[in-house]
Amino acid sequence: MPLEFKTVPEELLGVASAAGAWLTSRGYKVTAEKYEVGYPLAPTLHGKRSPTTAIIEVDGEVVESNMRQWAAFGKSRTTDTRVWCAVSESVKRTGRQDLLLKELGIGLLVVGNDQAQEMIAPKDLGVNVEMPDIDGLSPRLQKALGPVYDHFDRGEWREAFEEACLALEDAARKHLWKGIKAGRIVIQNEHGLKIEKLNKGDIDRLTMGGLASRFSRIVKQSQADRIIGDALKQVNPHRIDVAHHKTKSSGEAKLRRNVGAKMWLIFGALKEIESTP
Repeated sequence: MPLEFKTVPEELLGVASAAGAWLTSRGYKVTAEKYEVGYPLAPTLHGKRSPTTAIIEVDGEVVESNMRQWAAFGKSRTTDTRVWCAVSESVKRTGRQDLLLKELGIGLLVVGNDQAQEMIAPKDLGVNVEMPDIDGLSPRLQKALGPVYDHFDRGEWREAFEEACLALEDAARKHLWKGIKAGRIVIQNEHGLKIEKLNKGDIDRLTMGGLASRFSRIVKQSQADRIIGDALKQVNPHRIDVAHHKTKSSGEAKLRRNVGAKMWLIFGALKEIESTP
């Protein structure tokens, strides 16, 4: 059924319809001009695709004051909230306006020939995560964490967290094998009675939980061993949630609350590994 708009000016009906069709094609249940108490404005389009709420503002230009209100609203939320500004391709935008939208975490849809195209991806405004400046990282860490920042810049914080977990796992495996090969690291079995023999193939097959367990059973832990093991142990439950329980609201809420702190924990462990001779 076509969406019906009561407040959209006639000259913007095509933009609103195309934006609504675009949102629907992404799997959202879309409602026109759905206002809820607490919203700063009545959005042109409201979409719901668990766990995400989508808001699209259709206008004849990029209205900075409206975008700032929506950004502030989104940041006050505790669930995945994404906002787009939708305009016609005939609208003349400035570079400053595009930069502002990116800084606010607001997406941009441009409509032409009855088709909407996403020019700027929105961020999940309900997640407040600040990561270290990538320019301040060493070249080695920049290479390892580059995919993390790529996802984060696109507003994909869950994917960024998964990539960070992979980087930590990879670095932890290399650290563990290096220590075992050099004879520095000796691991007790789970009962503490014998030494567990691991080769490189065994280590490469360990899950994050398996790695955390081995680090906790190192006989004489160095500072780096302790820090890495603690990071693996703390991060693993959230890694499980994001990798295997994406549809569970409890896991989503828990990760949302903790993802910023866990990202910094991962970065700290990676720096510790890098500084270890």
